[in-house]
Amino acid sequence: MNKGPIIVIVEEACLSRNVLVKALRAWGYDCAVAESEETAWAALNAAAEPRIVLTDWHADFLDCEEFFSRLRSDESLRGAFVMGGVPRGAVGAIRRCIAAGADDYVSRPYDLDDVRLRLHNAAKMMGRAPRGPVFPEE
Repeated sequence: MNKGPIIVIVEEACLSRNVLVKALRAWGYDCAVAESEETAWAALNAAAEPRIVLTDWHADFLDCEEFFSRLRSDESLRGAFVMGGVPRGAVGAIRRCIAAGADDYVSRPYDLDDVRLRLHNAAKMMGRAPRGPVFPEE
């Protein structure tokens, strides 16, 4: 069976993260949550491949540029798909996020349809696309 990717969410505790985690699980994704840099590394190393990393670009506990650079230089994590959660309207943040090593970004606050589409496409690029349409009939 073709199992979907594990999603590691690196973000502080907040309502939008809780809503995101609930949605991810409802869509059939396995996810882990990290609220510190140490727990992020532990979650990344514990997660089976393939991995998608969704990181709040402006997390208080993390320098995302350094984190993405470190992630990209770690041989065991080279196959991870990296997404930055970029605040809407933050001038230059998308460019900095992608330049730091992200494969994609998603705007925050999260639009769940946008998140679902981007994760579906990431999984597809990793050869692990979920079965069925991105937005199944409700």
